Amino acid sequence: MNAQVVETTADTGLARRATTGDQHAFAELFDAHFTFVRQVARNLGIPDGEIDDVAQESFVVAFRQIHRFTHGKFTTWIYRITSNLVANRHRSRKLRDTFFGAFSKQNTKRVVQPDEALEQAQENALVGSLLAAMGHKKREVFALYELEGLSGEEIAERLHCKIETVWSRLHYARAEFETLAKKRGLT
Repeated sequence: MNAQVVETTADTGLARRATTGDQHAFAELFDAHFTFVRQVARNLGIPDGEIDDVAQESFVVAFRQIHRFTHGKFTTWIYRITSNLVANRHRSRKLRDTFFGAFSKQNTKRVVQPDEALEQAQENALVGSLLAAMGHKKREVFALYELEGLSGEEIAERLHCKIETVWSRLHYARAEFETLAKKRGLT
């Protein structure tokens, strides 16, 4: 399937109407570009089982941020949103795999040798110390998103804060975690 969408003057008009709060116009943009966004997500490496989620999340972000769309092509704007979400998912998956890889070794049914048990305990202590060294609010969002896999909306609801606050804290938490890991020679 071809991911190209021809940007029409109707799309530009719909986008302008959507910025004024016209939900019908936004729904039309959604219908016109959903397949395009799905294809972008697929092309950027999202597994088939997650493509619809990413596409829908892209439009949720677009709906919340439509007031920021001031000029240009809607397809370019929605592409950038989708690309950022995909990058975040890949980054999150990599971090989760690292954490769960470290912690899953202790859950295997095979007999663990003493040196392996010591290594696992050291890894767990190291990860724990990195998390403990982070600021509370950043650590909280980081753990909820990266380790527990909650969505931004779920975290905002749980912490009684704005979704923008969640994304901001997560951004800084990731940077802090990477900095702490680099200082300890882990990356």
